[in-house]
Amino acid sequence: MVSALGRVIELACGEYGEEQIDRMTEGTGNGRNLQWFENGSALASSRSSNKPIVRTSRKLKNTSSAREEDNGTMKRNSEFSCEADEEVGVPQEVKQRKMTRSLQETSTWNQMKVLLYKGFLKAKRDTTLTHMRLGVNVMVGMMLGTLFFQSGNDGSRTLDNYNLLFSILVHQMSSNMMLSILTFPMEMTILKKEHFNRWYSLKSFYLSITIVDIPISVISCVVFSLIVYIMTGQPLEPRRIIMFLVIGQLTMFVSQTIGLMIGSIFDVVNGTFLGPTLTVPIMMFAGFGINLRDMPVYLHWGTYISYLRFSLEGIIAAIYGDDRAVLDCPEHIIYCHYKHPSKFLHEIAMNGDMFWIDFVALSTMVVLGRALSYFLLKWKLYSVR
Repeated sequence: MVSALGRVIELACGEYGEEQIDRMTEGTGNGRNLQWFENGSALASSRSSNKPIVRTSRKLKNTSSAREEDNGTMKRNSEFSCEADEEVGVPQEVKQRKMTRSLQETSTWNQMKVLLYKGFLKAKRDTTLTHMRLGVNVMVGMMLGTLFFQSGNDGSRTLDNYNLLFSILVHQMSSNMMLSILTFPMEMTILKKEHFNRWYSLKSFYLSITIVDIPISVISCVVFSLIVYIMTGQPLEPRRIIMFLVIGQLTMFVSQTIGLMIGSIFDVVNGTFLGPTLTVPIMMFAGFGINLRDMPVYLHWGTYISYLRFSLEGIIAAIYGDDRAVLDCPEHIIYCHYKHPSKFLHEIAMNGDMFWIDFVALSTMVVLGRALSYFLLKWKLYSVR
């Protein structure tokens, strides 16, 4: 028995090759193969009928095989020591609950508590997902604020401010999407082992990483957006500031979702190639560089799947929509062509009242994208078994 147990441990440690571990995992069927159980047929029938299993184990020790008759009755002269492990006196509801409980040994609530604690502790210590992420947002915000300093209320620099708004969206799109593409495949390696061993369910894992990432994303977006917003002299109106932050946050969530979808299917090499490649059509159909009204009719479909188009419309509505007042024109400038926001909106073929439509579109993309990411991750886990 000891030698057999030692052999199993050696196999599990990989001393006989990784292919032996794969053979063991395939042979057990993730614990669903019943051929290794003594009462496999009872387990199979109980599983199909969803009835509680009555576990009975008896150890019989026969010390004599002699039999003798006494007064016409058969009497055993052998000694038996019987040890029963029967579930006696247990209510039927408890038995049924034991049979219908999840594959994990702990509740979903306990799984979430442990995973959230692990996630926040890891985020606190991780220099890539937290410290570098905040540092990059501060640095890029300072760079954009310096480059487009006080361009928000300058009627002679309206086009420069338009370029700034698009640069903000490109940063929020690229940085978050690539971060998910580069880091999530490393999580997949751990997830395959821990989920295979039934430490936690996939729902608990996916929900925990979503919750853990929310405060980091919100803080990074708010810090970056406020630095750029204040340094570039955008209108200091609470309503416009909130609209600006909301569009930036939704853009960040959508890009993270796309990164999760790519990272859950592809490895780091293929994901790194596919991510930047997808950004090209997304930017092309956003309406920057070529107006939506000048785009060929047979390409209009692309504008409805490009989330950057809704982000650009929303952020333009936040800055120049809702009947914004006339912009200041410096004294040394003779003529400011776009000092009237309505004229600029007509020039770029955008309306200033599209914010709520863009908000609903981006929110829908976040919800649908997160759901699709979950099912892609689930498919990936089952496909590698």
